[in-house]
Amino acid sequence: MQRAHVTALLRKHAVPRPSAAWTLVLTASFVILVATWFTRLYHGNVVDDAYISFQYAKNWSLGRGLVFNPGERVEGYTNFLWVALLTPLYPLTRALHWDFTLAAIHLNIFLAVLDLGLVYLIASKLFRRDALAVSVPLVLLALDNSYLGYAMSALENHLVIACSLGAIVVWQARPRRVWLWTGLLLALLNMARPDAVLAVAAFAISGLTAIAWRDNAFAPERRSATAARLFATLGVYLLLYGAYFLWRWHYYGYLFPNTFYLKVGDTFDAVQRGIGYTLSFLEIRYYLPLLPLLALPGIRNSTVRWLLLICLLHFPYVIYVGGDFYSGHRFYVAILPVLYLLIGWVVYRLRERIAPVRPMAFVRRHTPLAAALVGLLSGATAWLLFLFMLRGFQTGPYTNEILMFGDMVDNNVRYMKWLRTFAAPNASMALGDIGAAGFFADVKVVDIYGVVDPVLAHKRIRGFGRGKPGHEKVASRDEVMARNPTYVKWGFVPGDLQPYGYYIFTEFPRGFRVDGLWVREDLGAGYYLQDAAEHFIEPGLRDWERSGSAFVNAPTTHPVRGQLGVFGQIGSYIDTFTAAEGDRATGRMLSPSFPLLGDLMLLRVGGGRDPERLRVSLLIDGQRVFNATGHDHEVLGRRVWRIEPYKGRSAQLEIVDEATGRWGHILVDEVVQWVKSR
Repeated sequence: MQRAHVTALLRKHAVPRPSAAWTLVLTASFVILVATWFTRLYHGNVVDDAYISFQYAKNWSLGRGLVFNPGERVEGYTNFLWVALLTPLYPLTRALHWDFTLAAIHLNIFLAVLDLGLVYLIASKLFRRDALAVSVPLVLLALDNSYLGYAMSALENHLVIACSLGAIVVWQARPRRVWLWTGLLLALLNMARPDAVLAVAAFAISGLTAIAWRDNAFAPERRSATAARLFATLGVYLLLYGAYFLWRWHYYGYLFPNTFYLKVGDTFDAVQRGIGYTLSFLEIRYYLPLLPLLALPGIRNSTVRWLLLICLLHFPYVIYVGGDFYSGHRFYVAILPVLYLLIGWVVYRLRERIAPVRPMAFVRRHTPLAAALVGLLSGATAWLLFLFMLRGFQTGPYTNEILMFGDMVDNNVRYMKWLRTFAAPNASMALGDIGAAGFFADVKVVDIYGVVDPVLAHKRIRGFGRGKPGHEKVASRDEVMARNPTYVKWGFVPGDLQPYGYYIFTEFPRGFRVDGLWVREDLGAGYYLQDAAEHFIEPGLRDWERSGSAFVNAPTTHPVRGQLGVFGQIGSYIDTFTAAEGDRATGRMLSPSFPLLGDLMLLRVGGGRDPERLRVSLLIDGQRVFNATGHDHEVLGRRVWRIEPYKGRSAQLEIVDEATGRWGHILVDEVVQWVKSR
């Protein structure tokens, strides 16, 4: 009798069996563990787009405005609500001496777990007490590598999911003033992502359909009451989001975020790329996201209809914008719970249809056969789920972002943190990966890809929609140079920038994998002493003392077989890497004595990094006064020695190569003296 009473209660309140609750606990634990593991593999960093949001939050919290570069109102983000959540977090972490990036990651992981809880609530209501159907979306989400990867990305995806699922949960629960809470959540959802207006549109269409159909699942009351609740909800949404929209339009001056004009604009040129992006999303998941089409017969159920409409609107939108370049199909992450809930619905309806077969009676009559069938089905299901997870790990963020770019991102973050200590006040930097530069280096960025450059974002180009999303509109070298940046990050502006008044800096801390940094000339007023320059031209080297095999063919006038490309030299130069011995060649060169006449001595040095065994030195009275070495790159960067205190004395240059291992060579060129204008 007591058991029958409990069963009746379960049916009345649509509470799933305890096994489904355990599925929630296990999947939530799995998400936390894997996302934390991913965070460690990624060295506690996030992708550069997340740092763009961090920069807006930082500047807003510091009173600089909701801007990337102080003084420039450009909406280079599309996740206002996420930025708003991060803004109070920045001063809090500073006060508590916490790492802001890790705090944002942990907040993101919390949202990923919260999303699972919301999926559980929706599924519990939708699938009644069917534990298997409730478990399906939870397990699929937990095994989806994109869901896991973006759980530690510190991007807005899981916040968008939380707002959308929260609106569905509230609408299902029917609390007092349901119209107020649902409208609020829909407004917050649209503030989290502009394209989330599609989910709002899906709600509106679903509601209007319910009124037309007299859908009791959506609206158990009279049609007038249903319409009143629907329009009240939409009224709250329009009031809140409309106020926000008018503010941001007034603040930034454009109807849409800058990234819309940069990546989409008013063309359909990216559709072909979007189709390929969508097909890739489906293929990687073994076309599992197509199963929700089988839920179409359940369209009279309001929740199913809402979920289906979200998908039917979202897929064409992603195709229109052409997808994204990050691994894991970021633009589809927000609807993964929707897709998997619909798959759960399909499972639920199938189980309802086979219920009349009375499987328990079959089990009692054919126990051994039933056990074999259950084991076979369980094993096959487990194997398919394992393949689903494995495929995701092989093609998703774990492999194509965390493992592939984790060390590179960490190197860049350390580089930008160092740049903050090196950069001059009010410095600017031209580059494409602007997030870390703005957030860590705190320099004004000149964005060559236009995320925070409205002029470039509105530019029309040929072949738009066929290249890398968001990287098709690129500032030319002359356009960048016209902005006169203090620094230009290596690799983003092609060609030699020395004619524009820049030199190559390479004196980075040990451990940085950075070829070089273009720095705007900062010597001040002065001139070079041409007669005191050493250009390493053949006649001038005849009086140098030489020993060993490294300098037999000095100077080097052409690329050396087996060596990577050398950059930064002018004409002939010294290179101790030889075609015959490679890095094994060693030796020493010593110049004749020459007078010190300038205030500074400038030279270019590259090759291996070893201050003792790979060096160029200035000797005065046989003693080393200045020393320089390379930085484990084939780029010759400037070194500056302040020789003013030694004016009038004689000196010698010494070039030494005593290293034989990897990077066991040194490059030297253009030793000149410079005099300040008095």
